[in-house]
Amino acid sequence: MERIEYDPEGGNYLPVTEHETGSTLLVVGIVMLLGALGWLLFVGWDIRAGGWMMETIFATDVVIALVLITLGYKKKKRQTT
Repeated sequence: MERIEYDPEGGNYLPVTEHETGSTLLVVGIVMLLGALGWLLFVGWDIRAGGWMMETIFATDVVIALVLITLGYKKKKRQTT
């Protein structure tokens, strides 16, 4: 099912396809992974020395990013008829 999005310039309603949603989820997941990589490079010593809380925050970020990438890939490749 397509979601309808309002176009403020013309008052037209444009459908948002699953392909576009999948692409958005892929981009968000990749940005989160890049952020996690940067966080690991710049405060990696703190993650290892900071104890369980820093490790949990980092691991959660990576897991959420991987889930978003997986969902985005599935939505993008899904065949609709």
